Amino acid sequence: MLLVILSGCSPAAPPSFPPAPPYTPWPTPPIAAQFDPPLLPADAYGPYVQGLSGPLAVDTRYGVQNPALGSRSNCFRDVNDDEVPFDQLYHAGVDLFALDSSGQVVWGRVANAPVHAVTDGVVVFTQDAGSDCFIVITEHWVAGESAVYSVYWHVDALQVRAGQPVTRRQVLAVVCDQGANSHLHWEMRTFRDGSALFPQGTAGSRGTCNGRVAGVGYTWDDDPSRARPDAYGYLDPLAFVASHIANR
Repeated sequence: MLLVILSGCSPAAPPSFPPAPPYTPWPTPPIAAQFDPPLLPADAYGPYVQGLSGPLAVDTRYGVQNPALGSRSNCFRDVNDDEVPFDQLYHAGVDLFALDSSGQVVWGRVANAPVHAVTDGVVVFTQDAGSDCFIVITEHWVAGESAVYSVYWHVDALQVRAGQPVTRRQVLAVVCDQGANSHLHWEMRTFRDGSALFPQGTAGSRGTCNGRVAGVGYTWDDDPSRARPDAYGYLDPLAFVASHIANR
């Protein structure tokens, strides 16, 4: 969801994958006890953070606003029915890029990197998002908690389909090659279907954000208490995985 025009390293060629397990619909996933980030090894990938990952005025962490996205609009409308510029929206996931040994983003290198299931679960939804490549949504059950959903945007070469069981670290797809802007937008959230996410009277409902099963990847509202993604059931992906980290 971040747009930059920069030169980057050539991405790796798409890897070859072992044959996928036989497809058997699995309506209820098992209890998931351990989670991992979707790109491994975890320390080779991270968000762009100005001053940490590079010098640009870019921030692709969860719950932040991104000045680099400028004044172009998304689907939110304020109380005056004006379009809300992208740079005011709050990021509802984390965008992962390849990092070098010093923690700097290397543009484009993440393209074709395998995207892994964060834990055991079942694929509940896939969508062809056109120029944004594909979206995969997977359901997981956590002991003592309700269902959570991992969402992977900008992926290609899907290895799974809806109804298919997956196991932790199973390859779901690869990061779509979008040139220098190649990245994985990854969400953790408590809702499966984003088509009616924004209640009446909110900026998302006034605009055209509802009606999209996969969600829109951002939140905003005139009321600050319901502007950030936490208000709509999104979770901080990195913090969630850190609190359910697998034993290595």
